[in-house]
Amino acid sequence: MHIDINDEINIDEVLAFAKERHKGQLRSDGQEYVTHPIRVAELVAKYKPSKNAKVLQAGALLHDVLEDTYTSYRELEDRFGEIVASLVMEVTSSTFMPKLVGKQTYLAHKMRYMSSYALIIKLADRLDNISDLKGLKVEKIQKTFFDTIYMINYIETKRVLTDAQKNLVLAIRERLGYINSNYQFTSGGFVCDTDLDQD
Repeated sequence: MHIDINDEINIDEVLAFAKERHKGQLRSDGQEYVTHPIRVAELVAKYKPSKNAKVLQAGALLHDVLEDTYTSYRELEDRFGEIVASLVMEVTSSTFMPKLVGKQTYLAHKMRYMSSYALIIKLADRLDNISDLKGLKVEKIQKTFFDTIYMINYIETKRVLTDAQKNLVLAIRERLGYINSNYQFTSGGFVCDTDLDQD
């Protein structure tokens, strides 16, 4: 008998859990941090309609709880199931590897080998982050800009992307173009694949 894994996920419960765990955390612009995972979940729903929509939405809502709160993998697994917990684990960064190889290189390589669903969440996360730059210093915006270029160039050349992933990458590139039009981080327009080739 087929069991729909979506039936086992209560999105209201997931959202309440995310709000509780991120309570007191703020974004750079002073907003409550939970506004970020909520927007990521909305982007996932927009770019990846799926029969497993609740799984993707839950993963998006919880994508930062392992990295930024006291939540454990076992707790996520017990409360929301192995699939959701595994998705969150996939998009969670190591605490030490970025220090060894650099954050942008670490994330690019990690994104290359993620499952398709995890990559959707990670791309939606990146799109929201580069769309919400209020409160950041120009130096931080510039680093985020070039890190993002490197990551999307890398995954476009290193793995086959689904249509949903391609559409997210296109949205990210459009946003990068908008950022560059405001800050002029590159001369002569948009950045090509070789402009930040560090692999």
